Amino acid sequence: MSAPARGASRLGLGGGKSRNAHSYGGPAGKDSRAKITASRTGSREGRLPLAKVKVNRSRSVGVAGVGTVSLIGGLFTKLCAMVVGCVVLVAVSVGLLAGYRWLTTIDYFTIRDLQVTGLSRMAREDVLTQAELSPGMNLLAVNMESVESLLVKSPWIESAQVTRVLPDTLKIRVVEREPSYLVQYEDSLCYADGEGRIIDKVQADTFVSLPQVEVESGMERHLPVLEELRKAIAAKQTPFGLDQVAWIRLSWRYGLEVRLMDRNVMLCVGVDDLKNNLTHMGLVWANLAKRGELDSAAIISAQNRKVWVEKHG
Repeated sequence: MSAPARGASRLGLGGGKSRNAHSYGGPAGKDSRAKITASRTGSREGRLPLAKVKVNRSRSVGVAGVGTVSLIGGLFTKLCAMVVGCVVLVAVSVGLLAGYRWLTTIDYFTIRDLQVTGLSRMAREDVLTQAELSPGMNLLAVNMESVESLLVKSPWIESAQVTRVLPDTLKIRVVEREPSYLVQYEDSLCYADGEGRIIDKVQADTFVSLPQVEVESGMERHLPVLEELRKAIAAKQTPFGLDQVAWIRLSWRYGLEVRLMDRNVMLCVGVDDLKNNLTHMGLVWANLAKRGELDSAAIISAQNRKVWVEKHG
């Protein structure tokens, strides 16, 4: 029993040595050492990235600081450029203003020639007064749009054009409104244009003999036929001239009534087809004159392309 026990003990010791040998020697031992070495090496290598990370962070902070400084520097540069630009702009504006004031005060651009054209009824002095102009003013100081606006406020001026000719000439061209009729308006006798639009009140010193127009209430919408009549008379499409007309009336009963001064006859023309009605009236007028019966006619009425003649008595 003792021998086997010893053997077993030896075997156990031997087994322990083999276990130790397995742990520290032979191929297995090499693996373990490799693992230990690897773990140590790994721990050392594991420390290196930490150091690198710290170094990288410090570098990134430095770069951010540099970027912030660069951004501030860029903003400061832009701000300086804006300030300089504003200063230059103000200086240029002040210089231009000073130059303009100097140009508008020197004698070289003084108005010495005021030319006004297109006048038939108005006087030259009336136009200059309306435009608030006079010789001696500075040509560059004249606001041409303002002068034109002042001129067209005159009831006799239809349109105006102002031209500046350096160094000392100002040209004014006006288009006057032409009176064609006399109209009773608000208890005053007024001049009216070809369409019946009021121009101005009749003055004794500027009176012009023109046909007087009367308009019955509600017939104002037919005022454009007055211009048609004027054009027809100018084109000699009527048997009478404008200088022969004593008065014209727009009435509900006859439409357009025309009374002649040299003949005791009233002409009535329908306004719905004025041109054709005037043509038919002209044909009947010529026929009556040919037969010697024109002086006996009291009313000649042309309505809807038909003509009726009423004789005196």
